[in-house]
Amino acid sequence: MIYIRAIHFAATLLAAGTVFFIVFVAAPALRAAADDKAVRAQLWPQLAFIGWFSLVLAIGSGAAWLVLTASAMSGTPPGDLSAGVLATVLTQTHFGLATIVRLAAAGVLAVTLALLLSAGDRPWVGVIAVVAAAVFTGALAFTGHALGGQGAEGIVHPAADILHLIAAAAWVGALIPLALLLAAAGSNNSLAVARAATLHFSTLGVVSVGTLLITGIVNTWYLAGSIEALTSTFYGQLLLAKVGTDLAMVAIAAIIRQYRTPRPVQNENTTAAQGALRQLRRNALLEALAGFAVICLVAVLGTKPPGIHIHQHPAYAALPAGAAFVHIHTEQAMADVTIEPGHPGEARVTIRLWNDDFEPLEARAVKFSIASPDGDKSPEQTAQENADGAWQVDRIALSQPGNWTVTVDAQLTATERAVLAAPIVIDGGP
Repeated sequence: MIYIRAIHFAATLLAAGTVFFIVFVAAPALRAAADDKAVRAQLWPQLAFIGWFSLVLAIGSGAAWLVLTASAMSGTPPGDLSAGVLATVLTQTHFGLATIVRLAAAGVLAVTLALLLSAGDRPWVGVIAVVAAAVFTGALAFTGHALGGQGAEGIVHPAADILHLIAAAAWVGALIPLALLLAAAGSNNSLAVARAATLHFSTLGVVSVGTLLITGIVNTWYLAGSIEALTSTFYGQLLLAKVGTDLAMVAIAAIIRQYRTPRPVQNENTTAAQGALRQLRRNALLEALAGFAVICLVAVLGTKPPGIHIHQHPAYAALPAGAAFVHIHTEQAMADVTIEPGHPGEARVTIRLWNDDFEPLEARAVKFSIASPDGDKSPEQTAQENADGAWQVDRIALSQPGNWTVTVDAQLTATERAVLAAPIVIDGGP
C-alpha cells in the first residue's frame, strides 16, 4: 500500500504540475519571446511525454490503490474480490466517491492536455485544464485523514488539505518541466525564453510555498495537536521529518530566488547567463528529489493513525508493562490491540473497538488472527466479550520476536463489517 500510494502521489503531482507549468510558465514565456519555435519544438514533445506518462501511471496506480483498499475493507484477498465489493467501495465510501470524481477529472485533463500541446493559443483550454488538474489533485484530500472532523474542523481541515495538495503540484510537480525548459532554452541559446520562464516560475513558486506553509501549519495542528504528540508518537516523528524536508526545499527555493534567478534575467553576458541556467537546472532537479522524499513520507503517514488520535487516546500511557500495543484506524472503526506479554510464548490478546469520537463501538462478533514475521498465519479465533466491553482471546502462541501482523474482523451490524489489520512488534523478552 505504501509503495502504491507513493507512486500515485508522485504521478498525480507530476501530471497536474505539468499542466500548471504549461499554462502559467511555459506558454507565457514563449509568448514573451515571440513564440521561440526552436524551444517549443524541443520542449513540447518532452512535456507531452511526462504529462501523458504520469497521467497513465496515476490512473493505473489509482486502480491498484482501489483494489487494495477494497481488500482491506472487506477482508478479501485482492485476487478474490468481486465486482460487487468494488462497486460498494466506489459508491458507498468517501474513498470511492473521491476516486470517481478524480477519474472524471483525469478524463478532462487528458483531453485538455492534448489541446494545450497542439498548435494554437486557446485561453479557455488553459482554464479548463487548470481546473481539471486542481480537482484531480485536490480530491486526494478525501482519501486521507482530513475527513471526519466536527464543526469548523470539518471545513477548515479538508480545505487546507486541498490547497496544500494543489500548491504542492504547482511547485514540486512543475520542477522537472522547469528543468526541461531551461535545458531547451540553453541548447537553443534562447535566453529570452529562459528569463521569462524563471520570472514566471519564481512568482508561481512564491504563491505555492506561501500556501504550503500556511496550510501545512493548519494540517499539523489538526493531525498532531501538541508538541508532545509530535515528539512522542511515530506519526508525529514522521510528520516532523516531512516538515524538516519541506523547510529544506523552501531554503533552496529562497536561495534560487534571491541569488540565482536574477542572473539569467539581468546578465547580458551569454556565457555567464548559460552558466546560471545550468545551475538553475541542477537546483530544480535537487528540489524535485527532495520533493519525492516528502512524497514517500506522505505515503507512509497516510497509513498510520494521526498522532493526535494516539496522544488523546483513552489508553495512552496506561498500557501494562511489557505489553505490545497497536492502534488501528480505518474509515469504519478504530481498534486497540494489546498483547500481554509482548514477547515469545503464550499470550493474551485484548481488543477494544472505538468510533471516531473514541466512544466504545458495539459489535456482534469479533474474530482475531495473527501472522508471524515469516508469513505463517494462525487460525482465526473468535474473541469473547468481557464485562467491560473489551474482547479477549487467550492462549495465543508467539513463536519468535519480530514484526507480526494482527487482523481484527468485527461484525458491527447484520450488514456492516470492519476488517482492521496492522503490524505489531513482539520483542525478544524481558
